[in-house]
Amino acid sequence: MSRKILNYAASVPLSVQSGSTLIPNSPARLQLAGIGIFIPNTAAGANRVELTACVGILKNVSSSTGRIFFRIFRDGNEIFNGIQYTPSSGPPGAQTTTFAFETIDFNVPAGFHTYAVTVESLISVNSVAGPITFSGAAISTADILSNNQVLNYQAAVPRSVSVQGNPILLATSPSNTQLAGLGIFIPQSGSSPNRIQLKATVGVEGLTDTGTTVIFRMFRDGVEIFNEQLTLFLGSNDFNLSTMQTIDFNGSTGFHVYTVTAETSSGTSQAIGPISFSGWVIGADTQISPTLPNQVLDYAASVPRSVSLPGNPMVIPMTPARLQLAGLGIFIPVTPSGANRVQLTGTIGAQVLGGIGSAASQLIIRIFRDGSEIFNAPYALVNATFFNCFSVQAIDFNVPTGFHVYSMTIEVQTVIFNGVSQVIGPITLSGMVIGPLG
Repeated sequence: MSRKILNYAASVPLSVQSGSTLIPNSPARLQLAGIGIFIPNTAAGANRVELTACVGILKNVSSSTGRIFFRIFRDGNEIFNGIQYTPSSGPPGAQTTTFAFETIDFNVPAGFHTYAVTVESLISVNSVAGPITFSGAAISTADILSNNQVLNYQAAVPRSVSVQGNPILLATSPSNTQLAGLGIFIPQSGSSPNRIQLKATVGVEGLTDTGTTVIFRMFRDGVEIFNEQLTLFLGSNDFNLSTMQTIDFNGSTGFHVYTVTAETSSGTSQAIGPISFSGWVIGADTQISPTLPNQVLDYAASVPRSVSLPGNPMVIPMTPARLQLAGLGIFIPVTPSGANRVQLTGTIGAQVLGGIGSAASQLIIRIFRDGSEIFNAPYALVNATFFNCFSVQAIDFNVPTGFHVYSMTIEVQTVIFNGVSQVIGPITLSGMVIGPLG
């Protein structure tokens, strides 16, 4: 038994940083990207549409508080929103950051639907600098008899929007607050090898002006398999859309419960939404049909670190040197032929250290295919002792037949007040090939 991918679409207006476009002040909005998804009659009301966006934002005015508001619409009706603080260093130089977020649309009616992602400024002057990627995968909830690589798909969306009037206060370590959970069944035929790709987006708010550290964790059947840390400050970087990914390798046959939790190790914080959690179960040795459209033609993942390890950091070098974080190999078969998309998702945990609190660095993350750069994304790592975890998404279009190597690197472009930037984990990179599109 498996699940069928009904449709897949992606839009990449910008795959790299390129100039800037001013974001209008709310309630005006700037549309970033749009895609069309078709749901056949046979799957009407029994489907999930997983939507993922990745956007690079420039805060035009340094050393000031900035906020933006992302929204996602289906056919003009809002189905998701989230507030995001926009960071910058005191002196100019570290002001551009890439944000990724995800939501899931449940039981979409039959027919063609248009999805759009927009942004608007709430505080300060902000611009879109790139990259911009937006993707949607429609998955049937019905079990089918086939050799499709998608063995199962589950999703939970406790909150699809930011609701500041009804927050969830996060517990203090060692206690935690469960935000979402999934039940995943792995059939006997797909017990090994397989990969369970887990992604979550959580909107949080820091309530302590001296700083609060939020720890996110993922569990399988009560056993921790992933964690990351994030530092928030009331009045500055107080609102954050935290998106994270991990991959669980070779899950055993049977039913498994995955959960995502959050807690504070210091200070006070709350989850305000959105909250989404999704899991793909992908078989690694299933057969590809020569005729069916929208198949997972290949899937690969690398998880050098599944947890945050501040005591075992890797120093990020200055440009033009780069630190390679992860790599994977993807094979594009000759049959079936036609258009394909390689959806690449990375998650990185980092921190900046320095002699004073304003130490910062402007980072850039790059993704390469066979040594050629296909994507880059900025990240402003600001204020010493901050924990940061960020995700990026790249889409590679119509990749030629054969074996290809993808790699993800990171480097420092600008240093403020002698900040030393380090990767502390987690580190994940995944690649999913979907095709032929139809």
